[in-house]
Amino acid sequence: MRSFLALLLGSAVFLGFGASLDVPFDLARPAREWALFGVDLAMLGLPTNPGSLAFSSGWSLSSTFSSVFGVLQVWAISGGGRGIAGEVILLDSGEIGPNLRYRVWAGTVEAGFQLGSFGIGTRVRYLHPEQPKSSSGWALDFGVLWAGPVCVGALADSVLSSPPSEEVWSCDFSLAAVFPWTLENFSGSFGAGVLDVLSFPTGSLAMEVDFGALSLRGSLRPSNLCLGGGVELQWFGLDWTFTVHPDLPLSFRVSFVLRWP
Repeated sequence: MRSFLALLLGSAVFLGFGASLDVPFDLARPAREWALFGVDLAMLGLPTNPGSLAFSSGWSLSSTFSSVFGVLQVWAISGGGRGIAGEVILLDSGEIGPNLRYRVWAGTVEAGFQLGSFGIGTRVRYLHPEQPKSSSGWALDFGVLWAGPVCVGALADSVLSSPPSEEVWSCDFSLAAVFPWTLENFSGSFGAGVLDVLSFPTGSLAMEVDFGALSLRGSLRPSNLCLGGGVELQWFGLDWTFTVHPDLPLSFRVSFVLRWP
């Protein structure tokens, strides 16, 4: 079973399931962004949408580890703030057969600026599959976020791209809206999103509630349910998320975050 699942995930990365470019970057999302998958496009300061970086109020450095359904490990280090961000990703299946291993390096550099209530940004993604076959490619994305009573974010993927010769990276579009709310003793947000509108439209609902230093969050998509939380103590934060899939083992990820002004 382990070899089969790893082969399946590896095939998605190298042969394309939807867009293979997206797979390593999606799997490497920090725990908070993963728990709010899709809806995070409309949340201020999160690098999922480069346009939201325009509203970053400080700096952060995070480290993420994920065990994807028990067969694939993903490590990521990301950082940024005040309009810029970057990330380095390693995806590794380990040895799944004689001389068979799936190993991918990836990275991003992105920047955004504020224009009134709008944040506008761009991102370059670089993908380097190392095993079983070495290749590389890059793509340019654009993002916009409107920070109003309801925050609305839009992302255009692979507007320009140079994929490996055996792949096709088509331009796609995703959209999300988030409604922030505040009560007497706690605050939170609720949102909805539609991912990959042009190729394989997928809906997502997500909610986050903040109880001071403790946050609880979750999202629902057709393929899985994500439940997680986080603790933030001045400059240090810890986020975690569990993913429940109807046909695959439980998946988890954890992120350690350092924040400063």
